[in-house]
Amino acid sequence: MMRQLWLRLLVLACATAMAFGLGGCGAAVSPGASAPATLTVAAAHGVVMGGQQPVAGVTLQLYQAGTTGYGSAATPLGPSAQTTGGGNFNLPSYTCTAGSQVYLVGTGGQPIAATMSSPAVTNNNLALMVGLGTCGGTDLNNFINVNELTTVASVWALAPFMTGIANIGSSSTNAAGLANAFATINEVVNTANGTLPGLALPAGATLPQTEINTLGDILAECINSGGGTKGDGSACGSLFEYAPNAAGTVYPTDTITAVMNIAQSPGRNVGNLLRIVSPNPVFQPALDVNTPPNDWTIAIAYTGGGLSTPTSIATDAAGAVWISNHGNSSVTKLSSAGAAVSGSSGFTAGGVNAPSAIAIDTSGNAWVANAGNNTITKLDSTGTSGTPYSGNGLSTPASIAIDGLGNIWVANTGANPVSAFTSSGGVLAGSPYSGGGTSAPVSAAVTPK
Repeated sequence: MMRQLWLRLLVLACATAMAFGLGGCGAAVSPGASAPATLTVAAAHGVVMGGQQPVAGVTLQLYQAGTTGYGSAATPLGPSAQTTGGGNFNLPSYTCTAGSQVYLVGTGGQPIAATMSSPAVTNNNLALMVGLGTCGGTDLNNFINVNELTTVASVWALAPFMTGIANIGSSSTNAAGLANAFATINEVVNTANGTLPGLALPAGATLPQTEINTLGDILAECINSGGGTKGDGSACGSLFEYAPNAAGTVYPTDTITAVMNIAQSPGRNVGNLLRIVSPNPVFQPALDVNTPPNDWTIAIAYTGGGLSTPTSIATDAAGAVWISNHGNSSVTKLSSAGAAVSGSSGFTAGGVNAPSAIAIDTSGNAWVANAGNNTITKLDSTGTSGTPYSGNGLSTPASIAIDGLGNIWVANTGANPVSAFTSSGGVLAGSPYSGGGTSAPVSAAVTPK
């Protein structure tokens, strides 16, 4: 079942600001399937930073994301470790399940070092993280930088799958969706040095760096302090006060939970949160504290692949994104990472003409409603081969939907009937359908049953 990142969280955005979510769905494990293999991963190393300063005494724990449901319990991997006085750490080797997703959390520590006149300051509210990706992947063997920016990138990408520090997971049927979310982290931030943007950001994509820096600055004010509690006037107290859970009834006591709550309710207390930023923010450029954004949504803008006045969007089982383009009568396909799969002119096979809507069937074919020539087009999963279908009441089709049997349903704004086709393009018995008050319909949807 499809699980897309919420539009109010980390969102893919077309060149014309048409927003859509990343997501994907995985194949269910068939009965009697063998247990997945495990991999032994060599020791990892890195540094924990609070802003631009290392944090000593941070307790680090690796986790493997859960697979029994969204927000399911993650599995700790190996023993914990602590950072040195210079913020450095070395993790012992560990075993993880092949194909699983791994992340690292750091809690506690001393963000303010001891001086000749004062002892070190401990912050028990400190919590930072970084999503490292697939078990056995290269990111788990590279140098790892854990800071406010890696935390913001990780939490915003994983928020739909997350209910707490040790509760990040998906259903067993949506491993691909969770993997796509983890992959997004490497588009936003470079996990090796903790800076923006990530090495995986596709060419032509635009990252809202100023907004992400500002979120990092809000977090840094609490991280680099002695901590606090809701409403006590401290940086942490203010952060916790303005970042309750979605119901507004439970207040966080650690910084990861605080930013998770912000990501899941990005339109709440925006101005109050922005005022936490100091006059000299650590991560720059930052937003003007007197000009708050509408919300804390993080949107990556993608270009290429023939995007031109996009009108509709759909996501296939692998997480690839398909967009119908009215401006140049084409279809764009982007990978789950936002990289263009279609050429600079998009896919045009099968008579695509001023398309108004698109839907994906269970075989990965894209069905396109062509308002420009009163047809629908079936594109194969590669987009290079297409078959047009006409007649059956098609008249300026505006919307398209596919039912559980693979039948194609089309709403026609140029006439009153609804057209229905079989998965092979034949006319469904009784189609076109009219009556019941149907008049120039603009949208079609299919009930689950």
